[in-house]
Amino acid sequence: MARTAGAEIRLAAGSHIGASPTRTLLEDRARAERIRTAGGMVLSVGVIADGIGGENAGERAAELTVTTVFESLQHSRERNVPRLLEAALKEANERVFVESQKSQRKTNMGSTAAIAAIWSNRLYVANVGDSRIYLLRGQKAFPLTVDHTWENEIVASGKLSRMEASKHPRRDQIVRSIGYESKVKVDLGLWLQGGEESAAEARAAQGLPLKTGDIVLVCSDGLIKTRRDQRFAHYVEASEFTGLVRGRSAKGAVDRLIKKALRRQVDDNVSAVILEVPGGVYYKRFLLPAVGAAAAFAMVVGAAAWAVPRLSGAFAGPSAGPTIPALPSGVAYVSEIGGRAETNSAAGNFETLRSEQLVAAGSGVQLRTIGGTSYVRLGLPDQSIIYLGPDSQMELLEIEGESGTSLRLNGGVVLVSGQGSGSSTISVLAPSGVLAKLTGSLMGVYWDPVAGQLEVDCFGEACEIVFPGGVAMGVSAGQRIIISSQGEVLGPLAIDPSRYAFGQYAGGLVLAATPEPVLAGGSGAQPSRTPLGPLFVSPTPPPPTRTPKPPPPPPPGPAPTQPPP
Repeated sequence: MARTAGAEIRLAAGSHIGASPTRTLLEDRARAERIRTAGGMVLSVGVIADGIGGENAGERAAELTVTTVFESLQHSRERNVPRLLEAALKEANERVFVESQKSQRKTNMGSTAAIAAIWSNRLYVANVGDSRIYLLRGQKAFPLTVDHTWENEIVASGKLSRMEASKHPRRDQIVRSIGYESKVKVDLGLWLQGGEESAAEARAAQGLPLKTGDIVLVCSDGLIKTRRDQRFAHYVEASEFTGLVRGRSAKGAVDRLIKKALRRQVDDNVSAVILEVPGGVYYKRFLLPAVGAAAAFAMVVGAAAWAVPRLSGAFAGPSAGPTIPALPSGVAYVSEIGGRAETNSAAGNFETLRSEQLVAAGSGVQLRTIGGTSYVRLGLPDQSIIYLGPDSQMELLEIEGESGTSLRLNGGVVLVSGQGSGSSTISVLAPSGVLAKLTGSLMGVYWDPVAGQLEVDCFGEACEIVFPGGVAMGVSAGQRIIISSQGEVLGPLAIDPSRYAFGQYAGGLVLAATPEPVLAGGSGAQPSRTPLGPLFVSPTPPPPTRTPKPPPPPPPGPAPTQPPP
């Protein structure tokens, strides 16, 4: 097993010839290993190759592809992970192509290839062909690659519409493969939006931060191809993945996936690789009955009265904070930075964010943190406080406008305190259109861009969730409410304060229970906190309010591909 960020990555791989009696060759290859590169990087790697070619040419191409990939990775001193994976596939392409030219029997042999690599608890991918990579998070499966078929390539080129291309007889032909030509174009995109985003955006998403319980699945097309006996079904549906693999060992998960395809008489080789980050908690849901949104939300709020104790005294820090000198309206002050943080310039490029910098709010003004311990603390003119947590990105839309202060959270976690001089209203908008809102209180908001899931933690008395259409739901102190991508309300649950451990529990705004010695007259845990400390120095004149129009930001949490020195 491989270690990354303190967790043991569980690895397994498996292949089967399939259920068809006419298949006599296993042309798939699957391999999962922990490796150390010549440059000293430790990676957890899973590779699938699906061979193409007559006789045993496809079998040889797949074997050579997988062997070359691992050899290339181990011998490389490259420290940029996407370039490392790209070089490995290009070397495999060269070897397979050279061998194909030596024998007429091997002419046109080739292979697909899909690589998933975990380094420093981040996921990187590379692929050629139609073998796929999925992220299983919670109870859902998210495809991270795009098949290199004639249909997808022609649609991406803009020459045909999706509907036109789907009717073409060549629609399912693979147009990229390892070894078919002397050069190959490696896809280094991590396609979080299913191919709707640009190639640049997909590549910027490389290094996706992984969470406990995440499972990466790499598979050949045999696992998910259309069934011969059911035109609109697949041998294994993506919606079945999590149910088949959760609660099993990595090897057990691989075996279960393959057996499911075999029971449905899969007519092709079938292969799977599992890379799993141990841990994770899976919550029971409040299923909303068909009684109308307002009534359903009222049921959840009613359940909150007994399901979760009121914990405002246990988690929320004191409402009084340091005195904040007068600042111009519409400007935030960067009072503290931990790790690496950036903001976009007027030209749209991201630049290093610095302590004591003034940031003028406006449409398109982005701030992001990079790294598992990074954070930014902002002070507002009314003494409100905003913390942007690790690996997070937000848009600072408005400060003290007609509706108060407004943020758009594009990924990660933000903690907002409206406990300033004016009991300020602060709203956090998620990409799903759901709004989390507080007045004169303390609230944490987390957005998972992969699962499309919003989580709201209320530490005070005045938190509210507003759904598209205007339906509002109150959240009581000490409660966590989760809104799934389907609009389901999960919870109420107890708040886990460890999410806000950055900056020593947000400078003491969030309290963590710590064990205390047993004393005469009582026992138990008492909350402890770190003093908040000074937020401001005398501000310099603010820059003019800017409303840049940058290119679309990269998906939240892009990873640094350079390891720390």
